[in-house]
Amino acid sequence: VDISGLGYDDSSVIKKEEFIKAKRFSNALGKIVDKYNLNGLTIRCFDLLDSIRTTGCLGLAILNSKGIIGTCEGDIMSMISMYLVKKHFNEPSFQVNPSVIDIENKEVVFAHCTVPIKMCEKHYYLTHFESKIGVAIRGKLIKKKVGVFRFSSNLKDYFFKTGYIMENLEDENLCRTQIKVKFEDDIDELLTKPTGNHHIVFYLE
Repeated sequence: VDISGLGYDDSSVIKKEEFIKAKRFSNALGKIVDKYNLNGLTIRCFDLLDSIRTTGCLGLAILNSKGIIGTCEGDIMSMISMYLVKKHFNEPSFQVNPSVIDIENKEVVFAHCTVPIKMCEKHYYLTHFESKIGVAIRGKLIKKKVGVFRFSSNLKDYFFKTGYIMENLEDENLCRTQIKVKFEDDIDELLTKPTGNHHIVFYLE
């Protein structure tokens, strides 16, 4: 699978050499997918920061847009959750951290530094939030109904709720792609019975 994709934007805040390194890693992911005939993978992306001084955000964004599941931080349960979303809804999905949880108003701010390009109305390149190196994606998602899902590590429990993307945010203290979701039902279990940190967001209509 060719995931070289995406050209360098001279107006980007990312230095060209950083973009080139990120694209080389993206190409390497594509070769691994082909070599082992993979439907999906997960990478320990924080290990890349010291070893090759770049990030996997760009490569994962392109992989997920092409229908190959790719998750961050070695999160196998997110990978399985994404697979189930693809299997049953035929939609790409966005692996997120719940960054701000407002139980009373049933609202959550979700954020991460990679998002499938296919899910975005627009996207921009920024550095990875935690390390300030490499290439991350700031995507503007469509304001529409979404599902939010995650399987627990023991495969016995899961979280699934529906809601609406109310707005895209640009908080400099969070990962680069940020959305505020208003849920239809109570979300107390995010705090009282969490199934894990990362959750999977996908469009429902």
